[in-house]
Amino acid sequence: VCSSDLPMSMSGRPNLTQCALSRYFQNGTPTAMSEIHIRHYEPRDYEMLSEWVYSHGKQWLPEAMLPKCGVICELDGKPVSALFLHMDNSCGMCMADHAVSVPGLALKTSLLAFKHCVECLRKIARDFGYHTMAVYCYKGIAKVLESQGFQKTENNLIQMFSSTAEI
Repeated sequence: VCSSDLPMSMSGRPNLTQCALSRYFQNGTPTAMSEIHIRHYEPRDYEMLSEWVYSHGKQWLPEAMLPKCGVICELDGKPVSALFLHMDNSCGMCMADHAVSVPGLALKTSLLAFKHCVECLRKIARDFGYHTMAVYCYKGIAKVLESQGFQKTENNLIQMFSSTAEI
């Protein structure tokens, strides 16, 4: 089970213990041959995730814009997906964002890995006192999130960013 049983470190990053097994497979594995493990995002992962995002034909963020709390899902020891958690300090709401999976991953495996990442970040958020998690996503992912208890609020939102340095 995903856990953040230790308080946030001085860096602002949760101290994540093993985020390995979730309710999707009570025995911990999607098949008898596979093992799922969730670990912290590390700065060394940035280049790998950038390659994944660009391979999908998408734009990627500068590393400085990624939240300190991110998780990488590994299947049989190989990274297959990632998801990040923005944590607001003024209310009990957080936001999962920047989902990406390794190019060429089967859809079923990709969805499974994403579900594990979401469940892990929900546990981390709950452990830190957040009562609500928001997600901006593509329509296909919305169906997966609805199956995990998320509710759709708006169909036509567009996610936008702007640097404060340009003001």
